Amino acid sequence: MSVCRGGFWIGVALFASMQAMPAPAGLSAEGWSVAALTLLIACWWFTEAVPVALTGSLPFLALPLMGIAKPDAVAAQYMSPVMFLILGGAMLGLAFERWGLHRRVALSVMSRVGSSPGALLFALMAVTALISMWVNNSATTVMMLPIALAVLSTTHGEGATTPPGRDARNFAAALILSIALSSNLGGFATPIGTPVNAIALGILERSYGVQISFLDWMAFGVPFMLLALPACWWILRRITLPFELAAAHPDALRTALGSPGAWTPPEWRVLGVVSLVAAAWIFQPLIARYLPGITDAGIAVAGALLLTILPSGTVRDGTAPRLLEWEDARRAPWYLILLLGGGLALADAVVKSGLSAWLGSALGAVGGLPLLPMLLAIALLCALITEAASNMATATIFMPIAGGLAAGAGFDPALGALCAAMAANLGFANPAATSSNALVYSSGQVPIAAMLKSGLWVDLVGAVLIALLCAFIVPLVI
Repeated sequence: MSVCRGGFWIGVALFASMQAMPAPAGLSAEGWSVAALTLLIACWWFTEAVPVALTGSLPFLALPLMGIAKPDAVAAQYMSPVMFLILGGAMLGLAFERWGLHRRVALSVMSRVGSSPGALLFALMAVTALISMWVNNSATTVMMLPIALAVLSTTHGEGATTPPGRDARNFAAALILSIALSSNLGGFATPIGTPVNAIALGILERSYGVQISFLDWMAFGVPFMLLALPACWWILRRITLPFELAAAHPDALRTALGSPGAWTPPEWRVLGVVSLVAAAWIFQPLIARYLPGITDAGIAVAGALLLTILPSGTVRDGTAPRLLEWEDARRAPWYLILLLGGGLALADAVVKSGLSAWLGSALGAVGGLPLLPMLLAIALLCALITEAASNMATATIFMPIAGGLAAGAGFDPALGALCAAMAANLGFANPAATSSNALVYSSGQVPIAAMLKSGLWVDLVGAVLIALLCAFIVPLVI
């Protein structure tokens, strides 16, 4: 029996058996039903027994049938403002991709950092993380891989299939692996960096009444990236894949990387729109004083609309296209409306049915810890689980549980929930954990042992940083 088929029937069997059993002491019948539904969805999500977006529609069907919520209340979760934020942000990233602006940024930086292998590694990671703040992680990885391979050609010879020597092999593996690591780390920095961030915003607002603006998120997301990135570089450079190589010849490096050429009108215009949107996100509280009703999601939609209205200023195939055409916009993650909406609906039911509070009280050993150790335990658990499970599924299921755990210990539940969500963005050791991991592993330059060892180190460092940020920085923001 395949994993997918097995996951389907295991989920169904768990749901049916739990529905036939009485609720445990201290938990309502509604909470027990939500627990059964959560396990069913978790099995289907983790094994992809049913397409994940369609699994996301299950709460809309099941919650009203079980008498837990009304259909219109569940449907409202599927059109949360956070959906428009993530979709609008995706449009900005697609415009970057369409006109090659991300490649220009990468080549401009890489050609100016010198030719020391250690410096090249850090520059590649910094550029990847910077782009991944705004562009889909997978797209960032696809774009940066050829640049990394071009850098490798200057260090071990053009046309070589396997770098000679341990140092050269380690440098090749570190350079390629760093793309996946840094693209995922860059996604922490902004609310649109990964879909998990959108889930976190939605659950925090709907379940705990905590609204986090774009700028508020960056107040702890950017510090995480700035701390995690050099730590990741050090892990690769000195611990898991150490190397000592001579610097490449600067002329060879410039030739391998190529030149981005002169700026084009579309690039200038996309840069202008993105800069305008970013400034509006940063100054949204000030703008709202004069324009009530403006939100981060509204700004994202306005930016996307502006891209579809403004002409590109160039001619392609005899026509003058706009900065973003519908053919490009169709590649936005529209499926997230079902996936994220289902996650928000399920999380809302977990909280309102009392399931999260019951689970929090049941985990008495962890709930009795001080705030920082408790957050560290949450982060390590979610980091471990997300190695084998979908990041979004891990965040959706464990945010309410972590929130209930924190509340049961007398702490702000939003701290526990946000800690679980951020830790769900980890998962660096398994080639199948994220699409970025799979892409770099498929290059053939990264041994599985190197990915496992490096990823576990970064998971550990990331979990510690997340716990520290949630304990000391996040309370100042929310």
